[in-house]
Amino acid sequence: MNMINMQEILIINIAGIMILVISLLSRITVDKKKHLNDHLFNIMIGITLGALISETLTFVLDGKPGAIVHGLQYLLNAYLFLASCGVGTLWVLYVDYRIYHSRKRIYKWLIPVIIPLVVLALLILCDLFGSGFIFSITEQNVYLRGKLAMLPYVILFSEYFISIILAFIASKQNNHVRFFPILSFILFCVVGTIVQGFNYGLSVGWFCVSLAFLLVQVQQNNYDAFIDDLSGLYNRKYYNYTIRKLSGSKQHPTIFGIMMDVNDFKGINDQFGHTTGDDAIKTIGMLILEVTTNRDLAFRYAGDEFIIIGTFGDERYMEQLIHDLTRKVDEFNAVSGKPYKLSLAIGSTLYQTADLDSDSFLRQIDIKMYESKNRYYSQSGTDRRQRKKVNNVKT
Repeated sequence: MNMINMQEILIINIAGIMILVISLLSRITVDKKKHLNDHLFNIMIGITLGALISETLTFVLDGKPGAIVHGLQYLLNAYLFLASCGVGTLWVLYVDYRIYHSRKRIYKWLIPVIIPLVVLALLILCDLFGSGFIFSITEQNVYLRGKLAMLPYVILFSEYFISIILAFIASKQNNHVRFFPILSFILFCVVGTIVQGFNYGLSVGWFCVSLAFLLVQVQQNNYDAFIDDLSGLYNRKYYNYTIRKLSGSKQHPTIFGIMMDVNDFKGINDQFGHTTGDDAIKTIGMLILEVTTNRDLAFRYAGDEFIIIGTFGDERYMEQLIHDLTRKVDEFNAVSGKPYKLSLAIGSTLYQTADLDSDSFLRQIDIKMYESKNRYYSQSGTDRRQRKKVNNVKT
């Protein structure tokens, strides 16, 4: 019989429970509007919380006599195996949604990621009738691993591997995957699972999962602190941090800056209301994210002003980026069906980071942006000060 240190198990699992309870409570006070990724994350925490309690009970009941204990041991161990693979399944869905923000993709993932979980559930169901595929409980109510006990680990590690592949593909497709500790989360979980898997009686697996979720939440909170809620771009706080970080950088000696301002944005607000104006800001944020890559940092600087910083000062790339963004805006205007049309005044410059100063950097791109803006108002016959069409006088 394996040695079980109940004091160690209780201390570690109670610590894991406390971590998850604090995590859930902090999410209740911080979260304003729940999205699908929030629900998936909360479900994973709930499953892990149940697993910590169940695992503690399995060790407490191990070897205790009685038919009730026998039934409880089966049910609790069945939950633990299904919970580990269930968390892995939900993690794949969570990662996919965090990257692509698409419910349609989640629905496509459901069947392929659930099939292994269903197969495992059927094998465990057979174990309830004495097959012993995954585990068995002896007449003395002692837990024993079955001949297919490694299958849940294979499923779980496969799901973690899929999430890594998703992140890798997203980075190659120029999706913005930042502040998301996928590898750190998996490392915590894998190490804990392997250590406990080879040392029955040592309870560290679910505790490591709890720490991994805490790490993800801390990173998510950091991410939220640097993101503008409306546009989905980085905010001015992160812009200031970026300028400080790039100043004097030897890795990035030359950067480029692109500053954009929405032409006649006040007219959109005045004519269609601020809700429509907010929709325009969201649209611009979406279009900017579509054309920028992981080499670029995009910010909502203030109001209807946006900045893109290219961490590699490539003039041809900068010009192509401006061209792509302008094309995206034109395509949006042609097919969106929105009551407003978008037009951006754009200024750009290359800058040496050895001399990088936020004020002079902004001054350069701001001057060029307003040259573009003045051309727009001159060509459209609009008075910038009054934001009113010259040929649209009310009678």
